[in-house]
Order: sequence, then C-alpha cells, then structure tokens
Amino acid sequence: MKIKPPASGRKKIPKKITPSYLHNAGLYYLQRYAASAAQFRKVLVRKAQRSCAHHKDQDLEACRAMIEEIVQKFLQSGLLNDDLYLRGMVITLRRQGRSKSMIVQKLMHKGLSAAAIESALHAADEEQNADLDGEYRAALLFARKKKLGLNTEPQHQMKDLQKMARAGFSYDIARKVLRTENLEELHG
Repeated sequence: MKIKPPASGRKKIPKKITPSYLHNAGLYYLQRYAASAAQFRKVLVRKAQRSCAHHKDQDLEACRAMIEEIVQKFLQSGLLNDDLYLRGMVITLRRQGRSKSMIVQKLMHKGLSAAAIESALHAADEEQNADLDGEYRAALLFARKKKLGLNTEPQHQMKDLQKMARAGFSYDIARKVLRTENLEELHG
C-alpha cells in the first residue's frame, strides 16, 4: 500500500514539538508497537529532529529534554517496561525458532543490555521445557518451519547446514537436528 502525498504535491510539514504533542505521539506509538525505552526514545528523537529541521526557532536540545521527561513519565506509569518487553520478545522469538545469537543481536539493536537478554533467555528456556535445551528446541522449530532435513542428498544437506548457520545455530546443534532419525518428530 503506497502512501499518497498530500493533494498539493508538497511534503507534510512536521508539527512543532511541545510536551503535549510528544505525550500524544508517544501514546499513539505505544498503542501500535511494543517498544523498549531506548527504542521509544529514538522514535521521539527522530520526530524532534524532523521538526527542528523545518522549524528553525526550535532548539533540538530543549526537545531532547522534553523527550527525556516523557520517557521518565512513561516508565513511572508503567507504559514503558523494559523487563516485560524483553520477556515477551524473548518468548516470541524462541517460539519462532530463532537462535540465541539472533535474539541477542536483535534485542541489543532495540537498546537492551546483553546481560539482561541473557538472563531473560535463560529464564524463558527453563520455563518452556526443562527436558530440552532451548537452543536445540529453537533449532528443531527452525528446521520444521524451513522444511530442512527432508532431502538426504549431500548437496541438500550442506545447504540445510548453511541455512542453519546463517540463522545463528552452532554446527553441533545443526548437525544434531539434521541427523534426527525420526523425521516425524522434526516435521510432524
């Protein structure tokens, strides 16, 4: 779906940054997307940068101070909660069959610390199933989703290993998953 420019053919003029505008824009964003505090801050800063580039009478540093107040207000009210966001994202990404390295990379990009991500991964993996290693379970899910391991020809096996490596799984885990004797377990 393409977004049509305004009828006059000119670009939309960004609004001036005010505390009430930032508050409403922040609420609207959080209604649509889950976000970490760092990610939320980035969104609001981009908004302020666009506005300050157009409205030369605005000071970007004053806008950053307003943004920081809004972020703190949302953190105190519970609208932003990095712990809940992290937990939900880790569970979602594991259910999608994502590897530990991919999860860490994705969530660090969202502004979360590696230690917090590791802790959340460990907790989520223990909650899901104590019998299977979380990384192995995620690799099984990934292989099932991508229909890997069905073809026993050497060239196809190598391609399957490559796909699993690109997804962030170790060689040992990939080999273990692709050598699963019971393909029904893998693709059932």
